[in-house]
Amino acid sequence: MKKGIIAILATAAGGAIGATVVKKKDEKKINWQKKRIDKFYNYFQLVNQWLALKNEGKSLTAYFEKNGYQTIAIYGIGELGNRLVEELKNSDITIKYTIDRKQDAANTDLRVLSIEEAAEEAVDVIIVTPIFAYDELEATLMEQLDYPVVSLEDVVYSI
Repeated sequence: MKKGIIAILATAAGGAIGATVVKKKDEKKINWQKKRIDKFYNYFQLVNQWLALKNEGKSLTAYFEKNGYQTIAIYGIGELGNRLVEELKNSDITIKYTIDRKQDAANTDLRVLSIEEAAEEAVDVIIVTPIFAYDELEATLMEQLDYPVVSLEDVVYSI
């Protein structure tokens, strides 16, 4: 009889522990998914504002001209970084280089440098395109470089 009660209690305890583990895994997955949704929603909002500016005949070059930035670097050469390159291609703004952790994965004709390499080549400003990680990237860039760092979000929403 005692063995039966112990077996029942052990099974119940195992079930409770297992349910707790599964619940924590589910919560972790839900939090990860929520972060991704927030990231892409923010990207959608940014691109929507950028498109609205384009429809009004405005260009992001206005931000750089207003702030006296002639030579820039772009941090992050994913989709938003590539769109920024295209926007500035036929303007008076010079994109001296891009900075990206994945130097071999960048789809650009521009030079792709590491942060350490960027320290060797001065620019007026660095534009960070992965807006979801701006705070972390700004801190990292400011530790190693002496150039102003601005989020693409700030550029788009200031015009």
